[in-house]
Amino acid sequence: MQTSPTAARPDGARRDYFPALTGLRAVAAGLVLLHHFNPFAPERFGWRLHSLAAETHIGVTVFFVLSGFLIGYRYLGQPVALRRYFANRFARIYPLYFLLTTLTFALLRWQGKPVFLGEYLLNITFLRGLFEQYVYTGIGQGWSLTVEEMFYLSAPLAFLLIRRNARWLWVLPLALVAVGIGLVLLCRLHPWHGLFGSFDFLFQFTYPGRAVEFFVGVGLAWWLRRGAGPWAPGWLTYVGAMGVLLCLGALSLLHGPQIGAFGVLRPAGMFLNNVLLPLLGIGPLLWGLVQENTWLSRWLSSRPLVLLGKSSYAFYLIHMGAVQELVHRWLGSSFLTVLALYGLSMALYWLIEEPLNHWLRRALGRPAPAAPALVR
Repeated sequence: MQTSPTAARPDGARRDYFPALTGLRAVAAGLVLLHHFNPFAPERFGWRLHSLAAETHIGVTVFFVLSGFLIGYRYLGQPVALRRYFANRFARIYPLYFLLTTLTFALLRWQGKPVFLGEYLLNITFLRGLFEQYVYTGIGQGWSLTVEEMFYLSAPLAFLLIRRNARWLWVLPLALVAVGIGLVLLCRLHPWHGLFGSFDFLFQFTYPGRAVEFFVGVGLAWWLRRGAGPWAPGWLTYVGAMGVLLCLGALSLLHGPQIGAFGVLRPAGMFLNNVLLPLLGIGPLLWGLVQENTWLSRWLSSRPLVLLGKSSYAFYLIHMGAVQELVHRWLGSSFLTVLALYGLSMALYWLIEEPLNHWLRRALGRPAPAAPALVR
């Protein structure tokens, strides 16, 4: 068994950056692209292949487990400096999202489509992801950022509890699911724009319903931080990859014989996607990629995959919606549109996302100056 050089170093220090996980982000974004633009028409390729590609929305689940792991691995082992923590989260997520959301609403207005100030405000504050009526407004796929932001907001308190008692690792996600169920039961009595409007909505679009995914990642980070350290049996990468494929196949078997009848819409599919896939697939895969030196980890750590991974956030935001439609209208080819979107996402990363990220981290994370002493 060989351990990855990114997992541990001879002096015992650990790194918080794993190139293979950055490459995995590129794969996850590609899976979401395949889900949204399934090229396998059932009348030509058959329902089995179409259904398999249709369930590649699991890329979002990969993102959620990854977020839990990376935030947990960085912050679980030490008290969280809240100012710097929230400054870093804001700088990483918000600037590009705000700019692209504003551009999206401007393009919608330019195209003559109805645009409402309330929808725009719900989008730029991430609140739209709490309402069924507004979940797909603006950058439609951006609903997942509401889920991410709720995890980021609650993570410091969760990490404090976990450091005191590890049982919170499983108590917290179960408690969040219970709170989500309570919110649905309460909100159904007084429906308001679909706020926690149904159990389907809870387990597909909200943080309480999808908390298990994040806490699988957090649990793995806690385990590795505790000193599971450089140990790995040598086959976790492949077991995890096989688990992901098996869960994907199971979801495709639950897919109905109509376009859009996704397996994840069924209760069994939700359990597969939200619980079994993180536990039996993505979790072991991340552990293996961090600890083992395999051909898969080397491929994901390659320069092209790492570059695509670094720009995957920008790609995720533009791969579907007003920007994508405008590019497709100019080029007239789906293949050329995808290539152009990958190129545009890299440009956005280099020219906007990364410079703003660094600048805001410095500006917002800087300690407040001490109050001047009174002159006597």
